[in-house]
Amino acid sequence: MNVKTMEGLAGASASIRMVATPMGVAKEAEQKGDTEKMKRALGYAAGLTDQAEAYEKKASQGMKADAEEAKKQEKLRQEELIKARKEERKEQEKQIQEGEGSVKEASTDSVEISEEGKYQAEVEGMSSSVPADADLSEGTGYDKSGEAAVPMAEMGVYVDISV
Repeated sequence: MNVKTMEGLAGASASIRMVATPMGVAKEAEQKGDTEKMKRALGYAAGLTDQAEAYEKKASQGMKADAEEAKKQEKLRQEELIKARKEERKEQEKQIQEGEGSVKEASTDSVEISEEGKYQAEVEGMSSSVPADADLSEGTGYDKSGEAAVPMAEMGVYVDISV
């Protein structure tokens, strides 16, 4: 936080709190009918209010300076990120160029299906109610379990609902 901001906020707060004293004196003087005392008290209150406004301006200047500094810091951070990404891309391009003739183990994944998995895939393939040659691209519906449901007419099954 900028020094001007802290000084401005603290000064304005103190000045506003101190306004309460002369305002109380002014009320008391008004009730007693002492206009001279009331005018002096209101003069003090006005002076403290002006002082609070000056501190408010100082705080505003400090906040503007804080915002400018934050923008500069953000811009530097963005430039550093861009630089880091460019270096990362260069490193990736270098790795690609070095590895063109051979397959790198770090860049490829492999999957191995266990015997149990193969068996389960075969069992599910046999129990599927959808024929293997059915076209599921258009008009496909799904049942509650999420399986594709083929209309009965496509499977050659017709249900007579007439009575």
